Amino acid sequence: MTVFRLLVWRHVAGELPRTALTVGGVALGVAVYVAVATANVEIVRSFEQAVLGVAGRTTLQVFNATDSLGGFDERIIEPLSHADGVLLATPVLDLTGIWRAEGSARGIVLPILGVDLLAESSFRDYRVAESGHDNSDSESDWERYLEPDTIFVGRRLAQRHGLAMGSALAVNVSGRVRRLVVRGILEGDGPARSTFEELAVMDIAAAQFQFDLLGRLDRIDLVTDPARPVEEVKRAVQAFLPPELTVKRPQQRNAQVERMTRAFRLNVSVLSVVALLVGLFLVYNTVSFAVLRRRREIGILRSLGLSSAGIAGLLLAEVVLVGIVGSMVGIGFGVALSNGVLQTLAATVGSLYYQSLVPPRLTWVSSDVLVQGLLIGIVVAVAGSLGPIREAVSVEPTQALAPGGYELIGTVRVATAVTRAAAAFLLAGFAALQDSVRGVPLFGYFAVFFVVLGFAWLSPVVIRSIAPCLRLVLSRRAGCLPRLAAAELERAPVRNAVAVSALMVGLALMIGVSVMIHSFRQTVDLWLDQTVKADLIVAPPTWLGDGPEWALPESVHQRLQALPGVVAVDRYRDVRMDYRDRPVRVVARDLLIHARHSRYLFLEGDSTTVLTEAVRGEQVIVSETFARQFSLRRGDRIALPTPHGPVELPIAGVFYDYATDGGKIVLDRSLYTRHWGDRNATVVPLYLAPGADPEGLRRAVLERLQGDPPVIILTNGELKREVLRIFDQTFAITYALEVIAVTVALLGIANTLLAGILERQRQLAVLRAIGGTPAQVGRLILWESGLLGLAGTVLGGAAGLVLSVLLIEVINKQSFGWTIVFHPAPGVLLEAVALALLATVLAGYWPARRAARLPVAESLQYE
Repeated sequence: MTVFRLLVWRHVAGELPRTALTVGGVALGVAVYVAVATANVEIVRSFEQAVLGVAGRTTLQVFNATDSLGGFDERIIEPLSHADGVLLATPVLDLTGIWRAEGSARGIVLPILGVDLLAESSFRDYRVAESGHDNSDSESDWERYLEPDTIFVGRRLAQRHGLAMGSALAVNVSGRVRRLVVRGILEGDGPARSTFEELAVMDIAAAQFQFDLLGRLDRIDLVTDPARPVEEVKRAVQAFLPPELTVKRPQQRNAQVERMTRAFRLNVSVLSVVALLVGLFLVYNTVSFAVLRRRREIGILRSLGLSSAGIAGLLLAEVVLVGIVGSMVGIGFGVALSNGVLQTLAATVGSLYYQSLVPPRLTWVSSDVLVQGLLIGIVVAVAGSLGPIREAVSVEPTQALAPGGYELIGTVRVATAVTRAAAAFLLAGFAALQDSVRGVPLFGYFAVFFVVLGFAWLSPVVIRSIAPCLRLVLSRRAGCLPRLAAAELERAPVRNAVAVSALMVGLALMIGVSVMIHSFRQTVDLWLDQTVKADLIVAPPTWLGDGPEWALPESVHQRLQALPGVVAVDRYRDVRMDYRDRPVRVVARDLLIHARHSRYLFLEGDSTTVLTEAVRGEQVIVSETFARQFSLRRGDRIALPTPHGPVELPIAGVFYDYATDGGKIVLDRSLYTRHWGDRNATVVPLYLAPGADPEGLRRAVLERLQGDPPVIILTNGELKREVLRIFDQTFAITYALEVIAVTVALLGIANTLLAGILERQRQLAVLRAIGGTPAQVGRLILWESGLLGLAGTVLGGAAGLVLSVLLIEVINKQSFGWTIVFHPAPGVLLEAVALALLATVLAGYWPARRAARLPVAESLQYE
């Protein structure tokens, strides 16, 4: 314990700035991981609450396989309730109402659950409260609650919109406006608490009567016999169902959502690991610093008989201590960050996957994530320290006590470094050519790792090249400080190479992701310009991710066709269906109108020709992501579920699409109506005559519809701006990860310079003794910082461009199936380079001040 206090604790407590630097580096890496992992867990939990919470004790759910509005015949519930293994069957309506509150121009989305209130107590965990008390037991209350105009609203929903007992609401459901009265406030219990408190509930009979849905259901929830296997009961239920209905476990729907978000969450998590990798480089430099600071004590202890294993154990104990403290700080910081990350992920997932979520708030942190954060911090700290500790204990006591410093790992041969880098690049190329593993670009991530490793092996070579290049570029009149700085980098190539590698990784991440995002945005922008040609888009208020889906009745199309200045009116229907047990989007539209006024970008063939052939031949076109996901091509046939059984349709073409990652199938409106009988529209695009005034026609549309149904109207420019806003929001979290990774790398630069100052304390004192001023010594350290930054920038820029190609051509394509056109983005590259150089010079400011203030006499006596 005495030795630990003398060799470890004295230096840890006495060098608080250095200790804080190291703890901060580990903490930042752990914080990113904990924040993203916590947000991921909470997002999945929110989906699970939305699906399983509302399902309650339901074990199986029956619903329409095509997910089209209108529901199905409720008479199926009678035979289902007698199916073998079914204990209880309860009907459900999933409605989306629009409530135009006072002061709200667009209306407020009101999710309404129509259920059998008399049977709900055995199904779902919520209760009806009135003035904070549960008064739902008396017979008179139930009679009043079952009145046709009764609605119950969740407590959070009521508080947000100022609703109270007796409030009257004019609610529009599918074009039918009804006056409803709030006669109860819902309070959720258990895991579904937040879900129920954000929706409204009606008795199913009242909902059917009010909204002209007599005899129609959206879902049937089944409670099965616990003694019977659920899969066995599922098969028995399926035998009773007509072709258009399907039965699934609630968990299956949640699994689909988790599968949809897996690639997105995995890519974000991998980015967080980069910060940990940079933190590992920082720990390496920190332990190198610690060994240099204590080399005399190590030599003395070795001379007194302490074994190499004893020295290694003491240094390792310090590293574990730093790892634990860094992990704890990082966990706290990560939990604080996770709410912001959670909101960003929720908005992103909702926009990408058309899934409306209850606004998630962090209410708990998984113990698994906390343990993982702690272990990761310790593992990163220990892994980063093994090299310096091994080399330090291998140094002989006489060498440790000798005057002058020593480079821990010695020199690196240029040929060896180049050979290792070339081998890493070859392995990266081989990995990049491999296919994904179950939809995960596993080999793509290996390729990224080998690219980073290859450029890290090249860092000593770049450092050795700096001095000769400076001698060629700078004249002798430029002064000796740059040459001295370059010579110092050459003297300790390995330690400096680690700092350069840390900066390279952080900068490569910044440049690679930025170029990928820039290329993606340019591609989406070009795609929007070439394919989105409608001048006005008439849409329900719930469109663009503002709430559950809502459809426009066929009458909207008929009423807008006759407007002066409108040359064509499309009817765009977008529904979800399952294809091979995976959710996809099925779009029906007037393809001949689209062929005349707009276009699709096809992998093969002209847009007008392919669309015309699709209409004549009763074929479909599919998105690139759909074709890649199911290994399909032009000429193949796909089977889609319809109310009359599966229908096989040939593929006329494959088109580029960036609206969804799950895949899209497009067919002509007439074909869709014939097979599915659905005449509603999700949105109604309008094509205007040349010279027509969009704003004037927007007002004409509102006057024609008179608020029935309520709509929003977007111009072409507004729609494009909204799409790009969602795009920018999607990638907002990646920018934060880039900044954190570069910040950790800059901590590594500062740590390296501090280690160099300590090792060269006598040399710097000699410079002062022979006439050098404190300002000159400070400028020397700034030159070293700048040259380290230059080396890291050169490597980071090259590595970033390679990473961007891997992200675009391998990882993104295998994760989402999108084809992105590479745009080099010279502006982004120059900004990143300028920022890196400026930041590295700033990182050298504190070490420069410390070097300038070294006491000359004491430093000359150091050895």
